[in-house]
Amino acid sequence: MARLETGANRLRMRPARPSDARGIAEVHVAAWKSAYRGLLPDTVLEHLSVQEAEARWRERLVEPWAELLVLTQDDGIVGYVGYGPTRDEALDPKKVGEVYVLYVGPSAWRKGHGSALLRKAMQGLREAGSTEVVVWVLHDNEQAIAFYQSAGFVADGARKVKERADGTQMVIARYRQRFEERQ
Repeated sequence: MARLETGANRLRMRPARPSDARGIAEVHVAAWKSAYRGLLPDTVLEHLSVQEAEARWRERLVEPWAELLVLTQDDGIVGYVGYGPTRDEALDPKKVGEVYVLYVGPSAWRKGHGSALLRKAMQGLREAGSTEVVVWVLHDNEQAIAFYQSAGFVADGARKVKERADGTQMVIARYRQRFEERQ
């Protein structure tokens, strides 16, 4: 577990547990409604439900599908990151890691929380033997693209269409970063 300090407020990063489902869902829905406004149809964003997201996260947290860490402040979740071997069939999951999800609540944006979560995920992937890491980003999400590029990720030209359960199609682009060889 990592401890992070930001002035008078202490942040704590730890593995997620089933009781975190509500807090993760709240961050997830708030982040989507803010970050994807103008990028996804308003009807998609208006129909996002914390209760439905909580149920999905509760299922995922009972039998985790990846490493999932939460960043807490004052006992509330302000962000989370999920990562593990790549799910991309074109890449070798023994060598390539993937950041599956990384969200920070809008009230905590631009405070370094996303960067802290990304660094921890990349450290975990490197320690697990990955030589590089990929992340899939909504192709026109300039804020997320700038975030990943500032962390050293580069678009590799791969794109695909991801279809949501409601039929909304999202074009996502792959960004990757190779870990430097250790001397």
